[in-house]
Amino acid sequence: MTKFAVAVTALLSLVALPATAQDDPPPWVQMTLVDVDPSRVDEFLAAQAELSALDKEAGTPWRSIGRTAIFGETYRFVITTPLVNFAGFDRDRSAEPGRAAVIGRIRNVITSRQTFAVRTTPTIDNPLPVDEPPSLMIVQVVSVVPGREQDYLRVMATDVLPHFDEAEMHHTSGALTFGGEGGYVHIFHVERFADLDLGSPLARALGAEGAAEVTAKLSGVVTRSEQWLVRYLPDESFRPEPEAESQP
Repeated sequence: MTKFAVAVTALLSLVALPATAQDDPPPWVQMTLVDVDPSRVDEFLAAQAELSALDKEAGTPWRSIGRTAIFGETYRFVITTPLVNFAGFDRDRSAEPGRAAVIGRIRNVITSRQTFAVRTTPTIDNPLPVDEPPSLMIVQVVSVVPGREQDYLRVMATDVLPHFDEAEMHHTSGALTFGGEGGYVHIFHVERFADLDLGSPLARALGAEGAAEVTAKLSGVVTRSEQWLVRYLPDESFRPEPEAESQP
């Protein structure tokens, strides 16, 4: 996967949508990855806070912003919003009164930008409860051999993710669909860096040999895997009220 595809998947860690009925179309989110001029990060964050306020006033259910934590490109930010339908892109919201000036300020401080549409996979998710805000996330990104997607998801659903559920570690998943190279992402929520010292729930539950047996099932299916850490930025984001149907 490209480095943009890897980093943008962090956005899913900020999205925990409820499962839909089996015959409903899967939910989508729009994710934007930006690299910011290191000397202008404060300007970027101030403008993002203003843009979030405008979106909230306009009725957007939620808007989430995260930043690569410690490891990786630390001046990279990820922004995610619900994608209700694709028809909305037939008009240019950046020209709306009140938004144009803020967006102009953002464009002046970023060095690169890429936007993705992500199709979530709610049937295998164990999202954060609505009253628990995100904090620190482990982002795992995998590339899968074309045509083996269902094989991969089957192993994740039956042999991997149940151990994270047993360990009470919340997680969400999704597929990068438009905007770059395709792949799957898994986001695992932790409260603090110290939680990483415990190791993976898969290895803790099955031991080294058992974990290796599960990994072997993905031989010939997964071509590449990467992991990142991302921190949620509450001051620049907003969440729905607890009674809302969608949960970021």
